[in-house]
Amino acid sequence: MERNFIDGYTEWQSNPEIVGVNKIPQHATFMPYDNFEEAKKADRYASSRCKLLNGKWKFKLYKNYAYKPTDFAQPHYDSHNWDTVIVPCSWQMQGYDQNQYCNVRYPWEGSEDICPPNAPTKHNPVGCYLKKINVNQSLLSKRVVICFEGVESAFYLYINGERAGYSESTFHRSEFDITKYLKEGSNTIGVEVYRWCTGSWLECQDMWRLGGIFRDVYIYTTEREYIRDFTVTAQPDITFNDGYAEVKVKTNGTYESLSIDMCIVDADGVTVALDTQYADEDHNTLLKAIVADVKIWSAESPYLYTMVLTLKNNGIPIEYISQKIGFRTVEIKDGIIRINGQRIVFKGTNRHEFDCKTGRYITEEVMRYDIEMMKKANMNSVRTSHYPNCPRFLELCDEYGLYVIDENNMETHGTGWSTIIGCPQLPASRPEWEKACMERIKATYNRDKNVTSVVCWSLGNESLGGETPKKMYNYIKKADKTRFVHFECHRSPDEKELSDVQSKMYYKPIECEEYAVTQRDGRPFILCEYTHAMGNSCGSTDEYTKLWDKYPCLQGGFVWDWVDQSILTTDENGVEYLAYGGDFGENPHDGHFCGNGLLFGDRKPTPKLAEIKKLYQNVDFNAIDAQRGIIEIKNKFMFTNLKEYELYWKLSSDKGILCDGITEVDAEPGEKAVVDLELSRVTGTECYLDLEFRAKDDTAWCEEGHIIAWEQFVINEFENTYDELEADAPLIVNDTYGSLRIISDDINIRFERRERNQLYSIKVGGEELLQAPMRLNFWRALTDNDRGNRAGSRLGCWRDAGDTPGIFNNTKWSIHNYKILENERKVVVTCGATICTQPECKAVIVYTITSKGMEVDLQFSPDDTLPEIPEVSVLFELPKDFEEVTYLGRGPEENYIDRCNGTRIGVYHTTVNDMWVDYLKPQECGNRTGVRYATIVGNKKVFSVIAQPQMEFNVCHYLPKEVENAWHKKELPEYDKTVVRLIARQQGVGGYDSWGAHCNEIYKNKTDKVYRLKFQIRF
Repeated sequence: MERNFIDGYTEWQSNPEIVGVNKIPQHATFMPYDNFEEAKKADRYASSRCKLLNGKWKFKLYKNYAYKPTDFAQPHYDSHNWDTVIVPCSWQMQGYDQNQYCNVRYPWEGSEDICPPNAPTKHNPVGCYLKKINVNQSLLSKRVVICFEGVESAFYLYINGERAGYSESTFHRSEFDITKYLKEGSNTIGVEVYRWCTGSWLECQDMWRLGGIFRDVYIYTTEREYIRDFTVTAQPDITFNDGYAEVKVKTNGTYESLSIDMCIVDADGVTVALDTQYADEDHNTLLKAIVADVKIWSAESPYLYTMVLTLKNNGIPIEYISQKIGFRTVEIKDGIIRINGQRIVFKGTNRHEFDCKTGRYITEEVMRYDIEMMKKANMNSVRTSHYPNCPRFLELCDEYGLYVIDENNMETHGTGWSTIIGCPQLPASRPEWEKACMERIKATYNRDKNVTSVVCWSLGNESLGGETPKKMYNYIKKADKTRFVHFECHRSPDEKELSDVQSKMYYKPIECEEYAVTQRDGRPFILCEYTHAMGNSCGSTDEYTKLWDKYPCLQGGFVWDWVDQSILTTDENGVEYLAYGGDFGENPHDGHFCGNGLLFGDRKPTPKLAEIKKLYQNVDFNAIDAQRGIIEIKNKFMFTNLKEYELYWKLSSDKGILCDGITEVDAEPGEKAVVDLELSRVTGTECYLDLEFRAKDDTAWCEEGHIIAWEQFVINEFENTYDELEADAPLIVNDTYGSLRIISDDINIRFERRERNQLYSIKVGGEELLQAPMRLNFWRALTDNDRGNRAGSRLGCWRDAGDTPGIFNNTKWSIHNYKILENERKVVVTCGATICTQPECKAVIVYTITSKGMEVDLQFSPDDTLPEIPEVSVLFELPKDFEEVTYLGRGPEENYIDRCNGTRIGVYHTTVNDMWVDYLKPQECGNRTGVRYATIVGNKKVFSVIAQPQMEFNVCHYLPKEVENAWHKKELPEYDKTVVRLIARQQGVGGYDSWGAHCNEIYKNKTDKVYRLKFQIRF
């Protein structure tokens, strides 16, 4: 990309057609090696021709370009008082400048004009980097290239004070030939980074807007004759027996003397194919080879060969390069996307490159962790939202096996949503943006064209269609016949001309099914973003996965998104916490909308991941006769027989395992098999048949015994519901004006009339269980989805409805009557409650009390003109020392009525603190459904509850309103209680989106029905 610099060096400022100066044209990712053995290892940074420049650099940040020195990169410049930073890493993560999270707005809105293509000038920090390197005489005889894998968002390169190049496009590689600038001995590398540039108009992704060098920096050397680029096509034949490899190589040098050897070796290092060809007069070389009995690459079995190219000059090797290759096919046939001939369902996630400690920089350790966690969650695909990810990540996707939608670095969302009137939507058909957009898609394609795992190119995200995207699409279609093209173009009528698939964001299941039924344009349908995982979310995801099984043209989707984009920071008291938009005083910002991950910001899994893992599993189980252990099993893998795994099964009750065993299931992909475990029928008790397909051996991403797929069948459901309370000791009833007491030798239960007849006290053995009166509760701390659909105002009548009477007399209690039964060994107290909503609602609670316990039977009758109820429950406040929890119900993770597929019924031992879930903004969390019984243990005290037949259960150290009012966990009050909610029904958490969608109607608590909650408190 040869051109002269603009006078004044304002390439970054106002001309979108200038995207680089003196840059080497984009090419495939590869590294030259000195010998064949080195090349065969395909470890780019281990090449003896490569020197990694990561590490300590000198650094100085300036307010804007007007403040920076013009001679900082001169060898004599005095930088001794500059700071030292680590490269790569976003400079904000090292204490410079301001972190800023924006969704659709451009970050300089409000401080400078929103006027494309102009970059901000006053509010645009510039970071200057310096690095000294030593160059020996032998290096000067080579061609020397410096490479920046990622810089946000534009930079000038200086070598020994000379301006050597310019580049923009944050997520694309920038390379410069610096041979002529070097000298023997010490050399100074200077990098002048602009936080924003003209290219920033094309980078309005939903993410933290940062700055600096955030990917690897290195130099490498070649001879004067070298391989400039190569393009590999590796596909099996139509029988999938043999593999055909074709390589087009571009060289630099005197073509008459240059030849290329190609050698393909298998995973054991055995040579399986060879070819040799000479360069033609256009410096092109075409090599071909056939690999017999080829092993096919797929996400399930990611077999890779290594191809080594040897460049020779007059028969003498002068350079080696290598590429891992997999043989596979991708096509759209009969309206269906197929990989290796089979229909693919993308079970994927979107993934931003973000780390809570290093910002945009992702270490290989984190990359591997992410991929391994995806594989363990039964994911087969990832979308690189919304830019090309680090090349090493794609190499690891090849290695581990993930299908990749490789997204180009283009999003102009903010030009469609900007609050500044007159801001034009981009790129559309605006000619001034054509070059920048075309250079970006060419850079994406050329860098990643040889990556086996890349099965789809995405032109970008949430950008306006028009002539420019059409040209981008046509370029890709001409360049690559082996992949399909995707584009979620924001509100573009010409969308069909820009994408090979129908791609939608946040379509509800009913809309997906409508597309499938009508087949309205014949293209396969994928959800490039769905089940918005903000906070406590991912409800009703099963509605989507069921449709993928039902309709062939519905071919999966990608959860939004993988990891919370939060930043680990400390408050004024030195307390560490994960921060979000606005926590750094920036403006504009979009708050905690960056908290959409299946993983928390520290990469610990959220409970949502268990749900996704279950729904993404590749085995279906259907009980023919669960009691006898006769189960139909369907293999939903594309290429794997189920006999590759062992099937472990167990029959258990809440008392333990009754019997178990291991067997094998022989079922080819798509086939069904019936397993007969020959179980004896169990009567009189509820029990659980669990089946688990487990890994037989360690793999690259999991250990032996890892559960690939599972199912649980409940047998004799609810047969072991509780017996009536034993009445073995006489009770004394003390009825006074102030209270109603029921007393025996070991218990003292008090209903306080002055508190409107609430259950005020339960003493057992002289120890008080209650710290506050029992009360009705109709509220939960708002989830992010609740806030998005304005539940706080829509459903606000329920917020205080069950509270202790106060100025609004929220609930009025009365004792209707009480009865003394069974020779004074049982007392039945009937209470009524009027909930002062408008209109009022009624409740009746019947307490049946003996010396061994108390049964509570609640019936709540809402007025059917009122909106849905967040929750119907009774709430107890216990002393804070109640901490140990045991329950029989769904677990071990939190679960809700619309997000419980990933949990199973069992006896779980946990603590109140461990039941809390650290969502980025505190909200409703920790719920358990299907609970049969629960016990909470304090110091010398036990609170034991048995449901009839089941309930939902939630326990934490805070009241719902305390949770709701805190914007960070650190703002929650120091706890002084344990709050227990025994729940008749809590609404679903939803997850279609987080900005208006309600949960599915079937998971709402409608007001046209009576709610009942019945349980015993055992003494």
